[in-house]
Amino acid sequence: MDRADRAKQFAPFDALRGLREALAEKEREHERQERALLSEERQEELSRALAALCVGDEAEALCYEDGSYIRVRGRVARIDVTFRFVQIGEGRIAFADLFGLKLVRRGQRGDQ
Repeated sequence: MDRADRAKQFAPFDALRGLREALAEKEREHERQERALLSEERQEELSRALAALCVGDEAEALCYEDGSYIRVRGRVARIDVTFRFVQIGEGRIAFADLFGLKLVRRGQRGDQ
């Protein structure tokens, strides 16, 4: 028996193919959270935080993504009010998905 055929004998065997993936998917569904409704005060707070934010600042955002809330921290690369998103690092966050936003540190500006 050649080496390749012999190695196949000892390959792991999954008697219930796809069970692990199905269990992982069920676990993700179980952990999903409903999107919270923002109060008027919270919306005003987010509007003020967005207005104070500038490109180059370091910010931390709490946002809703794929059924859960995640924290994103990094440099603000872009703020687009027309298409309603803020880009922190490489990720774009729609204004509608923002739940919290705070300035961590002001960035360097050449006009100061």
